[in-house]
Amino acid sequence: MLNISPYVRTVINWDAMDRDWGGSYTFVSQRAYKGKPEAGLAPGATVTLQIMQDAHDHGVDKSGRPRDNNALETFSVTVVGCSYPLPLSKGDRVQLEGFIPEASYYIDYAPILRFRAIKKLQQQGGDKA
Repeated sequence: MLNISPYVRTVINWDAMDRDWGGSYTFVSQRAYKGKPEAGLAPGATVTLQIMQDAHDHGVDKSGRPRDNNALETFSVTVVGCSYPLPLSKGDRVQLEGFIPEASYYIDYAPILRFRAIKKLQQQGGDKA
């Protein structure tokens, strides 16, 4: 069939991903996002984050060995409508807010994830004098 793509939609279960991955991530880097005005997406920032834990059971492969999880893997998300650069530094713990499902999708084994906000979390166990 030709030209089926306008009728296909992949649903991303961000709530399950976020829950399995512990709800917070390590900030790695950022770059400017120019936006997509025709799609209603304002300029912002694309950030790379590192997953610190993965509680999901990924099962076993064909040979019966446990599949590796996503802990310590990185992924990119776009924060729409924020100012660039974000006031974040490499290693900051962050939390994503306002998942935009209608602007997020999965194509060629890559998730395109868009959010309304990202916030820096307080570092745990700060320096004690």
